Amino acid sequence: MARLFCSLRFFAFAMLLMVSVAEAGAVPGLIIPLHEVKVGTPVEGLVKEVLVSEGDSVESGQVVVQLTDDLEKLDLERAEKVLEKAKFDHEAAQKLLKENISTREEALRKSIEHDLARIQRDAARVRLEQKTLRAPLQGVVVNRGKEPGEAVQLHEVLLEIVHIRQVEAQFYLEPAQALKVKKGEKRKLRVSSLPESAEILGEVVFLDPRMDAESGLYRVKLRVDNADLRLKAGMRVEADLAQP
Repeated sequence: MARLFCSLRFFAFAMLLMVSVAEAGAVPGLIIPLHEVKVGTPVEGLVKEVLVSEGDSVESGQVVVQLTDDLEKLDLERAEKVLEKAKFDHEAAQKLLKENISTREEALRKSIEHDLARIQRDAARVRLEQKTLRAPLQGVVVNRGKEPGEAVQLHEVLLEIVHIRQVEAQFYLEPAQALKVKKGEKRKLRVSSLPESAEILGEVVFLDPRMDAESGLYRVKLRVDNADLRLKAGMRVEADLAQP
């Protein structure tokens, strides 16, 4: 009986604590990257050079991995020579057609050959460009999966990059709390792991219209500028979301 009484007292205390937190509006959340991408390869091949290390900052379009491309360079060179000859033949056929020396059929055939040579040159150029992998966004390299000399398979992930110049603070709110949050409004956030529990400002950018079936909570995201990179993914954050 005493054990049951203690259990009931503990349950009541827990419920009272939850109500107090909900009334106060102090909701715990988590800092997550704004974007997180896995850089894969569209082709098979061998890694020639990895130009970044874990922790390096990269810009969008920056070359991060180079695969061996000797054959692709030769194919492109050959395709350009074939196109050069096809262009010459095409222009010559057009000139002869105007002088009534050549037939329309011959001029058409040379024109088609020129177009096909141009397509083959463009395809060779694409195959060569696929051997150079570039960062799809600005961010920080958090995982480097391959080293020079290693083979890579089609669509295999070579790097992981996260964008944290801006981050998001993600929260799960009770229905009553979610009703008080509006998209576009600014809210103050506190990060206890920063010096003096630094207070920052975030903008509400996402209100999930779906309630989680198990927890009965709504997911909310606030966008936070992080130009100095002091906020790290995984940091705990707290927000007072009780008041508009």
